[in-house]
Parts: sequence; C-alpha cells; structure tokens
Amino acid sequence: MTRVLEPTQTDATIPADPTIGFRRRVAAIALPTAFAVHLATNSMYAWISTSSGLSDSASTAEMLKMFALFPTQTLVGTLLAQIGCLLAILGLPAALRVLRPAKPRLALWAVSLTLLAYVCYFGILFTNYDIVALATSQVDAAAALAASPAQAWSAPFYLLFAVGNLAGTLLLGLAIILGGRRVGVPWWAGLLVIGWTFGHVVNIVGGGEWFAVAGGALEVAGLVLVASAVLRLSNAGWRSRG
Repeated sequence: MTRVLEPTQTDATIPADPTIGFRRRVAAIALPTAFAVHLATNSMYAWISTSSGLSDSASTAEMLKMFALFPTQTLVGTLLAQIGCLLAILGLPAALRVLRPAKPRLALWAVSLTLLAYVCYFGILFTNYDIVALATSQVDAAAALAASPAQAWSAPFYLLFAVGNLAGTLLLGLAIILGGRRVGVPWWAGLLVIGWTFGHVVNIVGGGEWFAVAGGALEVAGLVLVASAVLRLSNAGWRSRG
C-alpha cells in the first residue's frame, strides 16, 4: 500500500493575510499606550496620596478612609488601570516579536511574566469597586475586610502581580539592552524601561509615589522606541517572528 503525503505549505502557498499589517500597527500602538494609561492612573493616585497623607497599602482602615474621601477619583483610576491592563495584553506580544531574534528566551520570560502580572492586576482591580461602596456607606467595614478569608485566597495573585510587575519589567529592559541593537531598538531604551522597576522600588522603600510616576514616564518613553521598531518591520518580518 502506497502512502500519499500531503504537500506542505511554503511561504509562497500560504494565503495572504489581509489583517497582518493592521494587527502589527495596533499592537505597536497598544504597547506604549497601555503604560501611558497606567502612568495617568499612577499620577492620579500620587496626587491623592500626597495631598491626603493616606495610602491604600497601609492599614485597612486607612485604605477605607482614602477611598471615602476620593471615591470618584478612585473609580476613574480603577477603570483607567483596567483599560491599561487590556492594552498591555494586546501590546506586550509585540515587544516579544521584536526581541525574539536577538534574545528569544529572555524576551519570552520577560513578556510572559509581565503579561501574567497585568492579567492578575486586572482581576485585583475589581475589588476596588466593592471597597469604594463599603467606604462610602455607613457600615464599619474595616474589621470585616481585615479578617476576611478572601485575603489569603487572593494572596498568590497579588504575589504574581508584584513579581511580574517588577521582575518582568526588569527582564524586558535587560532584553532590550542585550539584544535591542540587533533588532532596531537602541540599547538605552532598556534603561528607560527599567526606570519603572527602579522608581517603583524607591517608592516602596519610602521615597514617595512620585518616584513611581517618574519611573513610569521613563518606561513609556522606552516602549515608544520598541513600538517604533515594530512599525518599521515589514509584514513578512512580523509574520516570520510569530
């Protein structure tokens, strides 16, 4: 019995994809836009925190007081942050495609960790809607929230967000520094991206929220350079890196 092999497709026989250029451009635009939206959210939060002296990462009672004083700003910031998460999910794979030929493993780890972080963050942000409702009501919610078993169940997602947000961004910056020149991205764009990790760590250890805002601004500038490399790719080059 003779076995007949099906002919394999080559680049010449693969049907043309009329959406490939559109998808490339949208991903390129989404990449820096996602983090520009987060920058706007972080700026709003920094203003609220510094003007009130309150923080949502301190005690539960302080978080409720902060949300009660600024409910509209908190809800707007939450909505913007969720939009930024969705745009990050759309745009981060573009960075992977650009960096893959130069640093495939490092780029994969960096983008995967950062993507996981913002998927987790999207879900975490939903808690703000209920907390604002509790903060603006007349009930004493601080003790109930502090004792809630939900804190333990959600902890792994907070941890994954923290690791991906800081380490993922750091790895992405390193991937750009080590391989970006070979794929059309200036090496120092990686330093700008790492600005977010540095600024956020300084904020965490007590430097203040505006360090995180400054780091976010540097990150956006670095990602604009990555996005420019995406826009310069041909459609064939984009497809070959997928």
